[in-house]
Amino acid sequence: MKINFKNKWKIKHKLFISYIAVIMIPLMILGIYSYQQSKQLQVQQSNIVLQDSLKKMEDSLTYKLQRFNAAIELISYNPNFSHIFNEEYKSYYDMYIDLKDTVDPLLNTALFLNSDIARITIYTENNLTERLNSIMPISKVEHEFWYKESLNSADTHWYAQNGRIFGVRRIFGDINYDKKNLIYMELIPKFFFNSLKPSELNGSTVVITDQQLNIVYASNDSQDQLAAVRQLLQQSKLKPNTENAQYIWLNRTMKESGWTISLIASSEALTIKPWKIIRATIIIEAACFVILLGMIWLFTRVFVRRIHRLNTKMRMVEEGIFTINLKVHSQDEIGELELRFVKMLTSINLLIEEGYKSKIIQREAELRALQSQINPHFLYNSLSIINWKAIEIKATDISNVAGILATFYRTTLNRGNDMMSVRDELLNTRSYLEMQLIMHDHDFDVIYELEDDILDYRMIKLVLQPIVENAIEHGIDQKRSGKGELRISGKLDGEAIVFTVQDNGPGMDKKLSEDILVKQSKGYGIYNVHERIRVQYGSEYGIAIQSVIGIGTQVTVRISSHLQDDF
Repeated sequence: MKINFKNKWKIKHKLFISYIAVIMIPLMILGIYSYQQSKQLQVQQSNIVLQDSLKKMEDSLTYKLQRFNAAIELISYNPNFSHIFNEEYKSYYDMYIDLKDTVDPLLNTALFLNSDIARITIYTENNLTERLNSIMPISKVEHEFWYKESLNSADTHWYAQNGRIFGVRRIFGDINYDKKNLIYMELIPKFFFNSLKPSELNGSTVVITDQQLNIVYASNDSQDQLAAVRQLLQQSKLKPNTENAQYIWLNRTMKESGWTISLIASSEALTIKPWKIIRATIIIEAACFVILLGMIWLFTRVFVRRIHRLNTKMRMVEEGIFTINLKVHSQDEIGELELRFVKMLTSINLLIEEGYKSKIIQREAELRALQSQINPHFLYNSLSIINWKAIEIKATDISNVAGILATFYRTTLNRGNDMMSVRDELLNTRSYLEMQLIMHDHDFDVIYELEDDILDYRMIKLVLQPIVENAIEHGIDQKRSGKGELRISGKLDGEAIVFTVQDNGPGMDKKLSEDILVKQSKGYGIYNVHERIRVQYGSEYGIAIQSVIGIGTQVTVRISSHLQDDF
């Protein structure tokens, strides 16, 4: 037959494991949820930060391009420029004066006020003298991809090619002029880098693309990164605010140039490393687990302690101890069990007490019947005659024995009363010992240590005599060497009277000393005396035995000092 292992577990272990299971499930769910929420919140916060950064970059570029456009328009709409670049010169001197006094100052001023402008070149169809980086014939750019678009439009167009960033616009003059003139403004190579400050973007990539999805600028020039950006550009088709599981993609279009500035960031790069979140989650959950573990241990201990206490009380009853004090402090199921146990124990004690009293009454009745068979007057007269006859023949020993025997029987019979004074109980015991000394030819000593305060108290009779008889028979008489000694003491201890009978006999083992008090033992009458005391005075009173083999035995009798005549 198989026995489930769990059935062998104690209830505190079952409760503890159940509580652990109950708290582990929500802790795990809470941990996973917290991890996901933390990661999502970080992405959302990073998205907000990136949106703000992107707007600042777009505003910065727009502002600068507006300044550049304003500079181009200032040149384009200058009436003097229209005259200079649309009317053919016949005098080189006049050309020189116009370029020196009008064109050069304006171009130099624009360059001086804008450090991001690398050069400004005017491509013209007029017969002006070519000046390096300043005035060039328009025929040199007729093959450029931007030539026709710029010439046929009234707006400034911005382009990027081979690392060059430039804007082109047509110069407008009088409607009668039909000369082809373009203003070309080229920016410094590090214009985007200086304007965007990509080092502050924490690993994000800033990408600027033109209308044809060509990359105008990328803050990360790594080939792998550029390849990934091109792939994303191809996939997303520059949809605004495109997001996916791996990247956050934010876009803004610059009105001045028509370019799109994008901010691409890896979701993993924007969030704390997963192991850091997991570690923080584990630490928090571990702290919660330790706290909950302490609470579980406390609750389990409090809960099981009551069951353990009830189990201990039941074990005591199983071992024959019925005088148990169990207080019920709760009205729950355990409290109901404790209450029923107390009621059951009360009923058992009542039945036991009634049974003890019935036995003692029966034995006392038998004792009275035996005593009634003895005619006290006849016994006393007989002992008196023996005493006088002994005196006549001068047999002093016989006279003493007869006197001692008369005293013993007088105190033993006690006129049929079951209660007597401590004084008479000690007199009865002393008479018995004097006869034993005579019988033993005074080969042992008797020592009395009795306090006078106890002599006038009353007690049940025939308590000490059976104990003294056992001390002589099983202690003094069994001694093989040395002189025997019997010590009898009595004192008042609070509300109790304590007698001690101690011998220096061979002693007895622990099991025998325990059995004497719980069951009838052949040759020992102590069990009856112990039961009579407990019935008369209560279960907290009675006899206790301490014995050491080879040293001796001490019997302690404890009775109440309060007089109880209801026997």
